[in-house]
Amino acid sequence: PYARLDTFAQVLSVVERNYVDEADRTAMIDGAIRGMMRALDPHSAFMTAADRKEFDRRTAGQFVGIGVEIGLKNDELRIITAFYGGPAQKAGLGSGDTILAVDGRDVSKMSVDELFEALRGDPGSSVQLTVRHPEKLTPRNYTVTRQVVQLDIVRSQLLDDGYGYVALKSFANGSAAKVKAEIDKLIELQKPALLKGIVLDLRKNPGGFLNEGVELANYFIKSGNIVSTRGRDGVTIQDYNASSFNHAYDLPLAVLIDEGSASAAEIVAGALQDHHRAIIVGQTSFGKASIQNMFSLHDGSSLKLTIGRYYTPSGKCIQAHGIKPDVEVEDLILRSKDRPVKREKDLENALDTGTKKKDSTQILLPKTGENPNDSAFDDAGEHEPLPAINDLQLYMAIQQLRARDFYVREK
Repeated sequence: PYARLDTFAQVLSVVERNYVDEADRTAMIDGAIRGMMRALDPHSAFMTAADRKEFDRRTAGQFVGIGVEIGLKNDELRIITAFYGGPAQKAGLGSGDTILAVDGRDVSKMSVDELFEALRGDPGSSVQLTVRHPEKLTPRNYTVTRQVVQLDIVRSQLLDDGYGYVALKSFANGSAAKVKAEIDKLIELQKPALLKGIVLDLRKNPGGFLNEGVELANYFIKSGNIVSTRGRDGVTIQDYNASSFNHAYDLPLAVLIDEGSASAAEIVAGALQDHHRAIIVGQTSFGKASIQNMFSLHDGSSLKLTIGRYYTPSGKCIQAHGIKPDVEVEDLILRSKDRPVKREKDLENALDTGTKKKDSTQILLPKTGENPNDSAFDDAGEHEPLPAINDLQLYMAIQQLRARDFYVREK
């Protein structure tokens, strides 16, 4: 196959000598490498040094932007949350505001990638938003200065009747420890009574670091396998097992998932389900169970390369299938009729549970930071993490915990 590199060199030479404008050789070669990685699967990628820096910033729970989570509601682009202390919140924007235009461009005519690029930028640069507030009919223009924003990835609330709620938005560095801190806080708030149970919300959680998912699952699983990774020809790369030293909670547990729950979120849900440690409520998850490693190159660029697949403790491969909930409940809060559900198996060149590839329409994946996806938080303010009162999936999760509590007491 390396003989084809001669053809590549010929193409490069022909373009350089004959293209109508002077060609940028570096941009052409970078584009060719990106195309080579896209031919593998949806998650393998080439990153320039600048791309890698932004990736590291996002996975650390930071990103450069205006500090909002956005979502579609009634076919409008709404601000779900303006992160407290972020640029948007300081400029006067808040939950429920509708974004109509970005730098004069109608958002209804922009693709998801175009919207991401328009909202992100260099720290200190500015973007103009045309916004309509809920209580006003006349739109208003805001100039917002982009900053490095620290994401609030964990939210918690003590619910009625002694149950706790913890939502995790991504598995960034340190996320498992942050969840543990929130659960410990809820336990303290409930004293002198005991906390009856926990609802762990992993909806719209796109995943992140494998070790964070393993650590979080280990808090609830005392012993046994959590997840295993297998590479080419099914060869085991590594088994990740629970440690009794890291086990922290025997509390009754319900886990919320949906079609946006992927990767590490599916690992946690799958492990808890296989160990019969939690009841899984919601919708079938995304089905992204491939593992990527970063390979640094000499010029500061990197390859993010798929090297294996994840398997649950029972030996089930999540890839392309996802985690099926024990109790299936539709999401009735934020739904857009012109945005059909898409999962891993629908992606171009998506891996299946074996080694075959499937061809289908390419879609755009959500990215950490400014996330134009439906949200579990309906018009929640900066200090109010509790989901909407009409969150049917959360309601059903609490009902499952109550039913379990009733059964145990009666028994």
